[in-house]
Amino acid sequence: MGTLSKHFYAATRDKTCRDMLHPGHTCWQAGQVYLWQGLIGAMRHYLPGAVTALLFRMNQWDDPRVWMNFVAQYARCIVAGLPMTAGSFHFFCGFYNLLGRFSAPFFVFIPSFLGACTCMFLPRPIVRAQGVGLLNMYVEFLIRRVRGRTAETLRTSRLIGTIMFGVFSAAMMGALQYLQIDRVWFANVYKESVTHNNNKEDCKIRYCSHHPTKPCWQHILIQVKRSFYFGLAICLIKNALPRITMLFSSPVSFLRAIASRFDYGLIGFFTGYKALFEIFNCCLPTKVSSITRSSIAGFFAGTSYYFFPNYLLFTYPITELMEVYWLVYMRSDLPKPALARFIDRLPVVLLAYAFSLGMMYHLRVVYPYYTNRYCHKLMNIGTTGRSEMLARGYAEIMLGYK
Repeated sequence: MGTLSKHFYAATRDKTCRDMLHPGHTCWQAGQVYLWQGLIGAMRHYLPGAVTALLFRMNQWDDPRVWMNFVAQYARCIVAGLPMTAGSFHFFCGFYNLLGRFSAPFFVFIPSFLGACTCMFLPRPIVRAQGVGLLNMYVEFLIRRVRGRTAETLRTSRLIGTIMFGVFSAAMMGALQYLQIDRVWFANVYKESVTHNNNKEDCKIRYCSHHPTKPCWQHILIQVKRSFYFGLAICLIKNALPRITMLFSSPVSFLRAIASRFDYGLIGFFTGYKALFEIFNCCLPTKVSSITRSSIAGFFAGTSYYFFPNYLLFTYPITELMEVYWLVYMRSDLPKPALARFIDRLPVVLLAYAFSLGMMYHLRVVYPYYTNRYCHKLMNIGTTGRSEMLARGYAEIMLGYK
C-alpha cells in the first residue's frame, strides 16, 4: 500500500470523499453520524486513561472529592476530545471539497492534525500519557520499517532487546536520581534527606528509606506486592474494558476471555523490575554514589524486560529519555543558546500529541502492515469503526476495486 500511495493522486482523480469515507451518505448526513459516533468513541477512548489515573489514588477512594474529580475530568475529556473523534472526519470532507485532490501523505494527516488541536483543553496528564503512547507507536513504525540483516537481528533477538532496555533503564534511573524527581516509571528513586547533627546540615541519600522501622527483606516484599497488584490492575483494565458489554450479555464468556488473554508476562515484568531495583538498592555498598547506585539497579531491573518483550514497552523509555535528559541539560551548568531557550518555551507535549495523532492515522491507512494491532484497535475504538472504513475505502481505490 505504501508503494501504491505514490499513485494516489492519479487513482483518486474521479473519486470523492463519499467513495472513500461515507458511501451511501452525503457529507451532511455523514456529519450527523460522525457527531453521534464521535461522542461514543470519545467515551470509550478516554475511559482507560481516566480509570488509570484513578488507580494511582486508590488509597484515597474514601474521599468523595476523588470521585468528583474523576467524573469532571472524564466529562472534560469527552467534550474536548470530540474534535478529534468526530471533527477530524468533518475536516476530511471539508479539506477534500475545498482543496480538491491531494497527495497521500496529506489526505489523512492534515484532518487528523487539525482534529487534535483542541488537546490543549484536555487534562495535561491525559495529553501527556496519550501523546507519549502515540509517539511510541510512531517510533515502533520506524523500527519496523528499517531494512537490513542487522536491523532484522535486533528486531528478533530477545537477548539484545533485553540488554538495550537495561541500558535505557539505567540511563533513566540515573537521570531521575540526579533530578530528584518522580515520574511515571516502574520504580521511584531514593530522595535526599537533610539531618541535623551538632547544628550542621548533613545531606544524605536515604538508600534504605525503610530503616530502622523495617528490615530490607520486609521492605522488598512490600514493594513487590504493591507492584504485583498494580500490574494485575493494569492487566484487568486492559482486558476487561474492551469486553465490558460481555459482562452483562455472557458473564461466563467474559471470564473465559479474561483468563485466556491475560498478560502474565506483563505482571512478571512489573514485579521483577520492582524487586530487582529494590534488591540492588539495598545490597550495593554505601560507598557507591547515589547516581551510580540508581543506574546499576536500573540496569539489572531492566533485565525483567525478558519476561515481556514488547514494542510499546521497548519504545517507552526512548521517548521518556528524550524528555528527562532535556531537563538534565536545562538544569545543568552547560551554556543555553537562544534556540534551546526558545524550544524550552514551546508547548512540546501538545505539538507532539497533535503530530503523533495525525501521523498514526496516516500510517494506519497508508501503511497498515507496519502498524501493530493495538494501533488498529485504538483507532477503531476512538472513531467507532470509521478509521477501518476509511482504510478499506482507500485500499479498494488503490487496488482498483472502485
